[in-house]
Amino acid sequence: MTELSLILPVHNEEDIIEPVYREIRLELEKLKISFECMLVENGSSDGTLATLEKLKKTYPHTHIIVAPKGYGSAVIAGLKKAQGKYVSYMPSDGQIDLSVFPMLWKETQKNIADVVKIRRITRESWDRSLVSYIFSYFVSFVFSIPKIDINGSPRILLNQNVQKLNLQSMDSFIDTEFAVKAHLLGWKVKEISMKTLIRRGGVSTRSLTTYIEFLRNIIVYRMKTYPLVRQQYRSIKPI
Repeated sequence: MTELSLILPVHNEEDIIEPVYREIRLELEKLKISFECMLVENGSSDGTLATLEKLKKTYPHTHIIVAPKGYGSAVIAGLKKAQGKYVSYMPSDGQIDLSVFPMLWKETQKNIADVVKIRRITRESWDRSLVSYIFSYFVSFVFSIPKIDINGSPRILLNQNVQKLNLQSMDSFIDTEFAVKAHLLGWKVKEISMKTLIRRGGVSTRSLTTYIEFLRNIIVYRMKTYPLVRQQYRSIKPI
């Protein structure tokens, strides 16, 4: 059985995905485990898909998935196809310090935490750091959950537990949905600190519109969806 399935959402990264993917694979190979990589193209307007097809021919156990635009859409599409005992997902823009991956994997194998993920102790700018800090505290307050780095990935968990999350969010709200449901399930989350690297290329999709969307999603989810989810999860025993 494949030990790890890594899901990489890829959006408009024609110029950087090849070197980034090569470095990711080199780090995974150091773990001495069997793995597969799911490259999920989601709504790119450049030649990303063609580049991914070339990577598939170059590297074994590389799968290409095409999903509708949206980070959550890409993650969910990858999770549905993942065959590994463990699954992980993370950005593919080169901002992840890959030296953290062996630490995440080692912590996962201790079987103490249900989810092992990163906690970003630096961001690419002071304003992004501030927004991330406020966002994490706001989510913690609104949903009465412990404060964690909501959007910090990579994260690793058992594939058999993915179905319990029943993730539905098609955009970046998926990480908030993940955190809320993990708490309702009584999961233990272990975070390992990581410094964010400078973006290798492409354009960040974060903007004022994105932040407004974050707030709208939080409010709508809290008022409409969360009460139903909380009631449903009360009948599910923690793992």
